[in-house]
Amino acid sequence: MVNPFKYVSDSFKDEFLVRFSIGSPDGSAMLSLSNDQGRVAQRMLSCDQLADVEKLEQVITSIRFGLAIDQGRGFSCLGKLSPAANETLA
Repeated sequence: MVNPFKYVSDSFKDEFLVRFSIGSPDGSAMLSLSNDQGRVAQRMLSCDQLADVEKLEQVITSIRFGLAIDQGRGFSCLGKLSPAANETLA
């Protein structure tokens, strides 16, 4: 079984400081991504997401896309994140 915290951490560790905190008693966790300017993203990860690698991958992709939009690179990175979605837009 994959450690979900390591999986998410490894996905962002080269770009951000990754922190987790207890989200709620149901087993969810709060993910915070920070850089030199401060916190850039915060996302609650549910128990279901933490227990399923495919769902974790969707969360990681969603966070990356949100960060790209914030940086003004939404459409330019869409092809890297989801080739099928990029073909639909073309």
